[in-house]
Amino acid sequence: MLKFNSSLKALGAATLLGLGSIAVSAPASAQSLQDVLAKVRQDSSQMSAEDQQRLREFQADTAAQSQKMADARGALAAAESRGRALSAQFDANEATLADLEAQVSEQAGDFQELLGQFRSAAGETMPEIANSFANFDYQGRVEGIAEIAEARTLPNRAQLERLPEAMIQEMVAQSEVKSFTAMVDGIGPDASNAEADVMRVGVFTAATVDGTKFVEVKKKDNGDTFLQAFKKQPSGAFASSMNSLVKAGPDQIVRAPVDPSKGNLFGILGDLPEFGDRLKQGGPVGAVIMALLAVGLLLGLYKMFTLFTMGGAMRKTAKTRQAGDGNPLARVFEAYEQNKQNDIETLELKLDEQILRESPRIERFNDIIKVLAAVAPLLGLLGTVIGMIITFTSITIYGAGDPKLMAGGISVALMTTVFGLVAAIPLLLVHAVVSAMARGNQQMLDEQAAGLVAEKAESTRGAMA
Repeated sequence: MLKFNSSLKALGAATLLGLGSIAVSAPASAQSLQDVLAKVRQDSSQMSAEDQQRLREFQADTAAQSQKMADARGALAAAESRGRALSAQFDANEATLADLEAQVSEQAGDFQELLGQFRSAAGETMPEIANSFANFDYQGRVEGIAEIAEARTLPNRAQLERLPEAMIQEMVAQSEVKSFTAMVDGIGPDASNAEADVMRVGVFTAATVDGTKFVEVKKKDNGDTFLQAFKKQPSGAFASSMNSLVKAGPDQIVRAPVDPSKGNLFGILGDLPEFGDRLKQGGPVGAVIMALLAVGLLLGLYKMFTLFTMGGAMRKTAKTRQAGDGNPLARVFEAYEQNKQNDIETLELKLDEQILRESPRIERFNDIIKVLAAVAPLLGLLGTVIGMIITFTSITIYGAGDPKLMAGGISVALMTTVFGLVAAIPLLLVHAVVSAMARGNQQMLDEQAAGLVAEKAESTRGAMA
């Protein structure tokens, strides 16, 4: 059928070719038609040979695929047979194992109950030992207990004694203060692992022997434990007492930090915010308040220094009554010397004029300090309002289920209030001190001017008499 279709297609193509030739040229000759017919027969024979070759190749491939399918079926049957044999053998082994376990339980008697109690006690004790600093000093205890607790065979007496020995060793370790060598994470270059000498206080606290790094016991994903330095180290009395312990002699008694939670309290202590963290919690408003406090304190210290030196110079001038331009009182004496030939009323007016000219210099910056002291709590109130707005915005968006989402706004509200009060209180005290010093210098000018006028009045009356 395939051969017939190919021949028919070839014949049709030849016919079309012949009709085209007839339509274009003059009537063809018989010789031309014979050539076309021969060409058609030649093409038909060639196409038939190609079709036969394709058919033979297809039949050969079909035979090969059939052979592969037969081989695969044979392998599958063999595997299924072997699987059934292994399954039967497994069931037989399970039955034998069950019989053996029953025999062991029957023969063990009370010892089986003891083994159950041992495994229960081991399950409760192993986590405590694994999370202890002594575990890195006395190694191998957890592995030895776990080997017995997980074994399916009955342990001997020596193996059973591993648990009480480990518990006694842990109790002894609680009273020890000693050093040991272990790998500690976070103390090497780029916070890598490094071997270091570690001093432990019982099983509660441990630090490197240089006293700079407190360490804690951490657990990996697979359950293994390791030592890691706290990312944020405890400071202050804890660090100093640990240094004292490291440097103490064998018979010396010193105070040492003890964390009963084995590092949890130190971790919480490290998470407590420091002064820099408090400043960040205050936000931009808190930074402005602190800047105002710094400016006010600098101005206050400057005024205290200038008024103190000015008062000293004025007291010295009051004793010598030396006119000049070195301090306000000297300038008052200068005004007196220039106008002492005038009448009393004119002299008094000139002295008052000079005192009024000196007053702004004495009271300079006092009003600025007072304004800063008044503005600081107002900015704190502004920060409180901003913090509450942030808090209510968080509640609106995320709800009130997670208090941490509201902590940022509350921190801003509280810390800005604290900053405002912290800035206002010392600035008010500084302003009070500066104002008192300024009034003292001002009063000295008034007293000396009044004395000069009185002297002038007495000399005038004596001349008239």
